[in-house]
Amino acid sequence: MFENSAAGLAMVTGESTVTVTREEQHQDVLARYTPAPGGERTVAVELAWCVIASGKYKGERAIEVRLDGRRVGELTYLMSQRYATLVGDVQAHGGRAGCAAAITRDARGLQLTLLLPRDPELVSPSPVVDPPTVAFPVPAPARAAVPVAAKASGSTFTKHRAAWITAAAVLVVLVFVSVINSNNDDTPTRNIAADETTTTTTVELPTTTPTTPPPTTTPTTTPPPPPPTTTAVVQPPPLQPTIEQPAPPPPVEPAPQPQCDPNYTGCVPIASDVDCAGGSGNGPAYVKGPVQVIGNDIYELDKDHDGTACE
Repeated sequence: MFENSAAGLAMVTGESTVTVTREEQHQDVLARYTPAPGGERTVAVELAWCVIASGKYKGERAIEVRLDGRRVGELTYLMSQRYATLVGDVQAHGGRAGCAAAITRDARGLQLTLLLPRDPELVSPSPVVDPPTVAFPVPAPARAAVPVAAKASGSTFTKHRAAWITAAAVLVVLVFVSVINSNNDDTPTRNIAADETTTTTTVELPTTTPTTPPPTTTPTTTPPPPPPTTTAVVQPPPLQPTIEQPAPPPPVEPAPQPQCDPNYTGCVPIASDVDCAGGSGNGPAYVKGPVQVIGNDIYELDKDHDGTACE
């Protein structure tokens, strides 16, 4: 079993060991799984794509190895070409390729070795490993209890629905007719015979001469003058000062590139690839040794990893 989580990875099974390069640059990540002296620790790693930063195949695509989502090294260009189809098929189906890896320790530090299939064309990746999902039961909603009397009345109404509707309609008509009759009864009845036999008596009143009152003098009132009209003067808004944009700074000329690679002593030239003079390398640049490796051996001149190249 793995000592870390393989969730989200489509694990490929295999029986062939593959060496990882440049893991010396990521010792801090591997240190989380430092094995005991002479032992090893098994972890799950992810296989993804990267671009080779230096060396003969600089700029080419390669397979990057990630431990817990962090880079810990990469495969060589040839090994990346061999397993490119396997990683590409997993990613084409929306997955992330993964495999088992062993972490060991030697004089050079922590080393990482992958376990991959011998023939990647005939191997299908395992299903994606997802964390388990726990389903919680949802209680059903409680149903309200219906009284027995209500059930009985409801069933009776449903059974005789037509009779109840007819009775309600008849009751509405009777009420309407009763209201009309009551309104007719309130109208007073005129006695025509009494109107015909009524005698009209005219009484003459004494004539009185009306007295004309003296004319009333209405005082003349002068209306008050209208209030003065005040005109409000609206001041225009102050003008905003114009801010001049500063002129852009002059372009900075790039510093001259060094002629010697800072990873070596003895002036190793900077080129797409450098080989030892007199060896079997194909250049395009060569250096005559010996030279000391003081940084990263980006041109892989130190074959025995003793710090001295092109001996």
